[in-house]
Amino acid sequence: MRPSISALRGWNPQSFSDAGSAATLAAEAVDTGIDRAVRTFDSVRSWRGRAHDAAHQKIWQEHDHGGEVRNVLQMIADEASDAGTDLSHARDHVLRIVDAATSSGFDVADDGTVTHPDPRRASTAAEVSETIDSGLAAIDALDERYGSRLDGYAADLTTMVDGQPDVILPGGRTMDADAAIRTLESLSPPQIRAIVEHLEPDDVRRLLQANPHVMGNLPGVPFDVRIQANEINIRNALVDEIQAGRGEGRRARTLREMLAPGPVERRFVTFVNTPRGRVVEMIGSLRPGTRNTTTYVPGTGTTVDTAAGDNRRAAAELAARTGGPVFLYLDGDLPPDLRAATSTSFAAAMARRLELFGSELDAEIACHAPGATTTYIGHSYGGSVVGTAEQLGLTPDRVIYASSAGTGVLDLPHPSGVERYSLTFPGDPIHLAQSLPGNPHGSDPDSAPGVTRLDTGTVTIDGRTYDSGIKTHGGYWNDPDSTAFRNMVKVITGQQPDLYVPRKPDVELRLPW
Repeated sequence: MRPSISALRGWNPQSFSDAGSAATLAAEAVDTGIDRAVRTFDSVRSWRGRAHDAAHQKIWQEHDHGGEVRNVLQMIADEASDAGTDLSHARDHVLRIVDAATSSGFDVADDGTVTHPDPRRASTAAEVSETIDSGLAAIDALDERYGSRLDGYAADLTTMVDGQPDVILPGGRTMDADAAIRTLESLSPPQIRAIVEHLEPDDVRRLLQANPHVMGNLPGVPFDVRIQANEINIRNALVDEIQAGRGEGRRARTLREMLAPGPVERRFVTFVNTPRGRVVEMIGSLRPGTRNTTTYVPGTGTTVDTAAGDNRRAAAELAARTGGPVFLYLDGDLPPDLRAATSTSFAAAMARRLELFGSELDAEIACHAPGATTTYIGHSYGGSVVGTAEQLGLTPDRVIYASSAGTGVLDLPHPSGVERYSLTFPGDPIHLAQSLPGNPHGSDPDSAPGVTRLDTGTVTIDGRTYDSGIKTHGGYWNDPDSTAFRNMVKVITGQQPDLYVPRKPDVELRLPW
């Protein structure tokens, strides 16, 4: 509903956020109650027979049903939180304009029409009036959108009193939502995408409610659907942490940060709450006119609990400077320390998922931004992951080995037709690993055939300028104005990057005399 100015002043968008918090508590209560019931039933060891089996089947049916109710409550919580944030920003924006106009001598009517006693200010009054009108129209659209969605979720709760309604698949076949998801799991990613893209919104929502874990991580499910599912998954993971007595622990803090409202909602196309965490965060949007995308695989020691710092800031800066989305890729475990980084097992396991992700990203680009290019950047151990994914079939437009351990752990060729670049400062200790005979991570990216070494120039770290040394291994990711960072932007956007200029030896030769 389009509000008047006086009505807008009386609005309290915080009530949406409060309702979201209440829905979260209700979801937690449902989850706790049904889990307690299951544990109590399973603790009865002496009960046997047909009655036990029937009761066991029934309680697990209710467990499944309770999970679906919990998921709807989490969707309400997420939607209400978003509504509170968006409507609050929109309300404050309009009222700031109104108050500024009033303080400047303009008269603002309750419908937002602006006038001024001086006829010479009529054109300015018309401009301000148009701005206020646009703001009120945006508020009206937000109100209608969130109201419609919340009404839909409320209707879902009503209709699932006796169980989740069936899903109508393309062609008119009806199927239980759980059975439909099992069917999707048996199909190839292109087949899954073809089905999900032709489902009605109500049926997509029922699949999300039935099993958000599968819908949030199943290759073939479109990214926008996966993002919705993973909002539920993150909220459910937080409930699990609280129930386990870790509500103030490191992972719980990370999950709250992932859910925290802000000007731009964080979006995850992958989320699995493993000990080190598996996530792929999409920073930026993929839409018509998008010219480039970037997938950034960080290095040793990075987990879901540490990536929100420097890694995410760097990814956000890349997205801002390239005008395209950046996918911060952590769908797998990276080695926890340098000793573990000598193993190729982490790269081999993670690369298989990255190769599959590449096919999914290609499908998204074909749907939303045909012609957009793909650049994959692997930093340190992440370079080994990217190179191995290439050996498994990943076919990007461009690859950047950024201070990379190597070009891939497999004895397989890289695909042709890919522009490959390397970035490594002189004195970076990664040179020692790159130049080892029989390096298990593959060839030295700086001298491998078909790889162009880019200039690293200088980087500012803690107020000092460096052109070499141990700090340069990752320091340029935190300095968007460094030569190396600007070169990454040039590669991503298809500009001519600056080629390497030798200034110092890669490895300092220290003689014993």
